[in-house]
Amino acid sequence: MRHLKSGRKLNRSSSHRVALARNQAKALLEHGRITTTIPKAKELVGFVDGLINTAKKAPTLSVPEGVRFTKPLDKDGKPRPLKEGERMATPEELKAVSRRNHLRRLLLRDLHDPKLVRKLFEEIAPKYASRPGGYTRVLKLAERRRGDGTQLALVELVD
Repeated sequence: MRHLKSGRKLNRSSSHRVALARNQAKALLEHGRITTTIPKAKELVGFVDGLINTAKKAPTLSVPEGVRFTKPLDKDGKPRPLKEGERMATPEELKAVSRRNHLRRLLLRDLHDPKLVRKLFEEIAPKYASRPGGYTRVLKLAERRRGDGTQLALVELVD
């Protein structure tokens, strides 16, 4: 019995389901909308909303020129003094950078595409900054798939 077991199996192994979710999420984030079956669409919505929520958690960061995050070393590996105009990053800046990098790695783990992760951080997440959730929409289409007659759905990012 499947008591309290969430998620659909979609007649796939777990690794196949993960690959399907990744590929559909990549297509949706790149193009803004995709057509798929209704069960796949419903599973995709939760996956993509989680990715966007993770990207939204990243602190906005603007590091001025001349800020160092590591101590400069000479050829022998010994610390050298900072150049004029340089300064070490404050603990708050270090914390913000490490938090942002951590969230970036989490998204890379799920998407495996650095360019798409950058787009998610720089374009998609700021667009939804004031929205508390519901970044995707599922619309059932009237037409059915030709081969097997399965009902199709359109999944798109909300504007």
